[in-house]
Formats: sequence, C-alpha cells, structure tokens
Amino acid sequence: MSGIKIKALQDDKGPIVLLNTIGKLIEKMISNCLQFDMIKFDLVHPNQVSGVRQHSTEDARLFLTHLVCTGWAKGKKTSVVAFDIAQFFPSLNYAMLLAILQKQGFSSVMTKFFASYLVDRFTAYMWVLFRLGPRQADVEVGQGSALSPVLSARYIAPVMKLYHMNPVSLKTSLLSFVDDGTVAAQSKSLDENIETLKEAYTLLLSLFVALGLVLEHSKTEYFIFDRSHSDYSPPLDLGYAPYTGDNPLKPNLYWRYLGFYFDRKLLFHEHVRFYSTKALSLVKAMKMLGSSTRGLPPREKHLLYHSCVLPIATYGYRLWFFNGAQCKKALSSLKTMQCKAAIWITGAFSTSPTGGVKSLAGLIPVHLHLQKMAGQANYQAATLSDSHPLQSLSHALPRLGLVLN
Repeated sequence: MSGIKIKALQDDKGPIVLLNTIGKLIEKMISNCLQFDMIKFDLVHPNQVSGVRQHSTEDARLFLTHLVCTGWAKGKKTSVVAFDIAQFFPSLNYAMLLAILQKQGFSSVMTKFFASYLVDRFTAYMWVLFRLGPRQADVEVGQGSALSPVLSARYIAPVMKLYHMNPVSLKTSLLSFVDDGTVAAQSKSLDENIETLKEAYTLLLSLFVALGLVLEHSKTEYFIFDRSHSDYSPPLDLGYAPYTGDNPLKPNLYWRYLGFYFDRKLLFHEHVRFYSTKALSLVKAMKMLGSSTRGLPPREKHLLYHSCVLPIATYGYRLWFFNGAQCKKALSSLKTMQCKAAIWITGAFSTSPTGGVKSLAGLIPVHLHLQKMAGQANYQAATLSDSHPLQSLSHALPRLGLVLN
C-alpha cells in the first residue's frame, strides 16, 4: 500500500489522504475482515459506537437515553461530562497501534502489513498537468481512509477495557464515539455525581496520556438530567484549566451531542424545533428550483423532498416518537413543514385544503411515516450481534422508540 498517493490540502485535523479506486477497494476489503474479527473475538468494548459495524450515533443516543430513564426509575439523577481528544487522528502512534494489534493476537503478516501501510508514504502534488513529487509524507492513520475508523476503534479499546477494570466504573458509564467520549454518573445527589465525575475524568486523562493522547479540556461539556421541579445545578470544578477555581464548568440549558439536542427532562422539544425549522428552511429554499409553470416537474420535487428534506426532519425520531409518548407538539411542527412541501410540489395555492394537497403530492401523514420507519428499525434490531449495547436494552423497546405495528 506504500507508494505514490495524492494528498489534499491540510485542514485543522491533519492531511486527508486520497487514494485511487483500487487502493480504496483494497482498504475496504481489509476493513471488512478487521470488522468481522473485532465482533467475533470481542476485541473492542461494547460501548464503543464508532468504527464497528452496526454501531452508529443513534445507538449512542438510545443507550444514553435509556441510561437516564432507568436512573430516574430508581430515583437517581444523572450527570454527564463529555470530553474531546485533541488532534485525534494525527496523534495516533503507529508503534503503539502495532503493539495493540500484536497483543490482540493478530498474525505477524497482518502486523507487518500495517507496519508498511502506516509509514514510508509518498505524496505527489498535482495541478492540471503540473506534478511535483514524489515526496515522503507519513501521516500515520490518515483521515478519510477506509481503515481509519477501525484502527481508531482498536486504539481506543485498551482505554475502555482498563477503565472498566477500575472501581470507579461501577458508579459510572463510559461511552466512546471516535474522538468524543462521554462519562455519566448516577446517584440520588448531584453533589455526589460531581465527585464521581472528577475522579472518573482524572482516571481517563491518565489512561489517554499513557497512549499518547491529550484531552482538550476547553471543549469539555457538563450536563445534568433531572426531571424534578428543582432548578439546582451545581457547577463542576474539573480540576484542569480553564474550568477550575473561580471558573467552574456550568451545565447548559441544552446539550448538543452527536447532532442531538438534549434537555434536562428529555422532552426533546428543542431538538424537534431545530430540525423541523431546518427542514422548513430547506423547503423554502427549494422553491427556486421550480414553480407551477416551469422548473422541476412534480415527480422530481417529490423525489427531492423524500431524499433531502425528510431525513433531516426525522433525524433522531426514535428518541421522542414511541408508544405512549406525548409528541403532539413535535408532530405539529413536522405537519406544518410537510404542508409547505406539498404546496410546493403540487404548485397549489397556499389556502388549499391541507389533506387534499398532501394526497395529490403523494405524501402520507407524518405520524404514519414515522411508524413505518420505526417498524423497519424493529427488523434491523433483530440482526444485531450479541455484544451490541442495545441487546441489553431489549426489555425497554417501547421507551427506545421501537414502535411495534
């Protein structure tokens, strides 16, 4: 895999390596083999929801939501600290990665391949017919490579394993997504959660430093989940600058995590408002693509709505749409958005009857569309591996938004 490669301009996270089609296919084949071994031999922790097949951002959010709800059922309050690893991909030490692969039992052939893959790289800068190079450009685990997620998951696995061997893990839950980590503490007192989180954060910092990684303290976030009527929100003295002494870390009103907007009581009103407004703005912007007399035909508008608008509007619906959920307000926002889309698709007047316009546009009601998507998610859940973190939550399917038809 060593040889001449074309490298894009460097961004804030390091160079992005671009390979030709054959190189991409070879990387994908190796990545699939590693993915299979990771799951089969339990080489990564179940709470790692990145770089592993069938582990997505939605799994992380469902797991966190279920954790908070089960804590409430036991009379406990949940406090969360989210941290970020500085310059994650450029900071991965290839020697440490090779040692981890050897420790996990991979053959010498595989280890030698990665020893050749991660070093002695060359790059050529090209502009039209002008070509400069080749020049040596070792970028360790290149961002944008098909092997980057799986190798990063292997690199983080020792931290997850060692953390859960410490007694502090009995009082906390650790979740990892690429370079974003989340540690949650539960107890009947928010002050007790603070002490637990400080101890857990100190332990995690030492583990990451041992692997040559650095936590970016300035990007650390702190949030409290509490459904009581009390507004008590004690700040967190992280013990590391800038959040120490007279400048403690204070919880925000809303917490944005992996594209989700969490609120204190898990009502998700802000999340639905944000994405329904974003979808409505997109529908209004699409009016420039066609009108009732010219531009895109209604069939193309319908396809564009289903392809580009609906995925945004329904992003993360499984957290607030489930059996018994009080989501009338959320559905009202989505219905308004879909009504505007139906008028644009059909070219009808804005005062036209809502039901008739939606029927002519071929759009089913929003709640029925969400039920259809939830039913499909039920079937996909049956294919998850035994080590998947959501398997332990199967007894809580209605709360997780898996609406049974």
